Amino acid sequence: MVLRSSVGIEIQDNFLEESYFKPIRDYVLDYSAKNSSEFNWFMGDVVSDNDSKKLNYVQFNHLVFCYNQVYSENFYNLINAPHSLLDKLDPYALTRIKLNLITRHTDVVESGMHIDVPHAPDVAVTSILYMNTNNGYTRFETGEKVESVANRLVTFPNNLKHTGTSCSDELYRCVMNIDYIKNNKGLTNLP
Repeated sequence: MVLRSSVGIEIQDNFLEESYFKPIRDYVLDYSAKNSSEFNWFMGDVVSDNDSKKLNYVQFNHLVFCYNQVYSENFYNLINAPHSLLDKLDPYALTRIKLNLITRHTDVVESGMHIDVPHAPDVAVTSILYMNTNNGYTRFETGEKVESVANRLVTFPNNLKHTGTSCSDELYRCVMNIDYIKNNKGLTNLP
């Protein structure tokens, strides 16, 4: 079932079959391993409305795809397998795929309102696939909130400002951001 809001936010729970979601989640978060994950994470700043937040608020990210270049070939192949994430999203044009991981904080902390791809055409959308369940969320400039639930996909217009958060009940909050243009079979004139 797809839930839709008046501003074009779509929420789909259990977006992927568990047999497809689990290998993706396990590859990123290494749930099945007894030791630490071998997935490469890179430290970076969190989008912030206020530079003072950056002193205690960093995120780890993993760039998978950006502007026609694959940066993480094994993971890209995993999410582009038949019946998997990209096959189900069926994008006309893919702009960027990026994973974000923010470690636990004492309180749930919002980062800062932003647009993922500021110069994208009006037909562009952003989808967020939540990799784990926690008490973090995505909040939109409209005030709507989407809770972090594993295998939930939220899709919204790229030009809708949003913010992510940390979490306080798990070791981390992890999401995958996918920026793309939907494959509208009737779409013939792109900007």
